[in-house]
Amino acid sequence: MNIDEDVNPFADPSIQQATQQTFTNQQTLNEYNPFSNATVAAKTAPVNAGTSTPSYQSAAPPTAAQQTNRIDFSQLERQQAELEQREKRLADRERELRNLQAPHRDKNFPPLPAWCPLRPCFYQDIGVEIPPEFQKWVRYLYYLWLLYSATLVLNMIAAFSYLMVDKNGAATFGLSILYLFLFVPCSYVCWFRPIYRAFREDSASSFMIFFLIFFIQIVITILQFFGVANLGCGFILMVHLFSLGGSKIIVGIIVMIVTLSFGIVAAADGLLLIKVHRLYRQSGATLEQAQREFQSAFVNNPTVRGAAREVATAGINQTTRGTSYPQ
Repeated sequence: MNIDEDVNPFADPSIQQATQQTFTNQQTLNEYNPFSNATVAAKTAPVNAGTSTPSYQSAAPPTAAQQTNRIDFSQLERQQAELEQREKRLADRERELRNLQAPHRDKNFPPLPAWCPLRPCFYQDIGVEIPPEFQKWVRYLYYLWLLYSATLVLNMIAAFSYLMVDKNGAATFGLSILYLFLFVPCSYVCWFRPIYRAFREDSASSFMIFFLIFFIQIVITILQFFGVANLGCGFILMVHLFSLGGSKIIVGIIVMIVTLSFGIVAAADGLLLIKVHRLYRQSGATLEQAQREFQSAFVNNPTVRGAAREVATAGINQTTRGTSYPQ
């Protein structure tokens, strides 16, 4: 076999194709410029910097669209206030209709036995008539009234004990009976029923009546605590009995219990008055609303209207009789 020494090994087509691909790749790598993007970025950077807004420039004045939005917000607030007023009036009307359509309930307070000739005067059911969020405070006020009534009973017992050891206690004992039969029903009618009605009907006028009478109640209780003018067997009588000594010390201990009871009632009165006033402020009731309720109740009262009609008729008749006609 003869080997041709002039044979070119690179004449093979496959080898020539591979050689051409390698040469092409080398040309591509040699022509690649890694700084071309940086050059483009450097050229475009001044353009971007020129288009950005400096931070030290002052804000532009409000446009007409912004002013229109402010006007729209004020109109929305006014419309919302009007809607709230309408909603409150509708709630008042609904409450009045509910009170008119409420089923007849038998009076159950005070709870008197069947053999008693007297009958209950009021209907009271805190769980039914009072809204759930106010039931707790109405119950506290009712318990306060019961505590005050029990204190007046203890005051009468202490006054009777004082009468047993000293004849000068006759006036104190007589006044204690008067205060028991006067303050117990009056406190229920004059301040507990108004606050009961205030929470039941959301009545501003009832709140005002409660605040006035309950403040007087606090003043009287403080005077009873000190025992001023024989209003109660209070602190002054307790000190007097302890100073005498002997058997009167026992009566002084009874008077001391009554004095502490009056002090607890006075403190509870002040705390509940503050709490009820906060609830009254949260309800949105105002003095003007209370005045309107007073005026409405006064005008719609049949007794007042009948009295005014009689006065007007009497005045017209008197004017007619006093007028002389020429003959």
